[in-house]
Amino acid sequence: MSNSYNPGSSIYPYIIHASPPWDPDPPYPTHTHGLYDFGMPEFLMDPLAFGGEGNAQRINSAYNFFKVKKNAGKLKAILNGQTIKLTGPQLDPMYMQNDPYVYCFREVTAKFEAVKLAYGSGVAQAMPGIRFIQIYVDGDYFALMDDYYRGGVTS
Repeated sequence: MSNSYNPGSSIYPYIIHASPPWDPDPPYPTHTHGLYDFGMPEFLMDPLAFGGEGNAQRINSAYNFFKVKKNAGKLKAILNGQTIKLTGPQLDPMYMQNDPYVYCFREVTAKFEAVKLAYGSGVAQAMPGIRFIQIYVDGDYFALMDDYYRGGVTS
């Protein structure tokens, strides 16, 4: 069972899937569906980082940040293999002005276990050219490892 968030659906051209806290199955990454349809990478995030709603807010903030033309260079840098770091206030000055975290953005492939868990192992064949950006909190390096996601996140 999944939980979908589409706050202000007229604003966001995608949905966000998150593991509901009551689901007995191990959580899967909070992730978007729909960005691929208009040429953007899909976003995903560790389900235990801020929970489904907190992750959804951060994903929406990332979308709002990267869709702005002046930030296109940062998105391009990520898609060229760089990891970009942004503070909460840089990412979203309106909603995250007091956020103490640094958020990291990196491209991951369909072979990454988090992507397989969120989208299925056949996503690259079903959606040629699809790309993914992982959002993680600076210092949460465990979230970069396949083993952390293999079989569902358990700790």
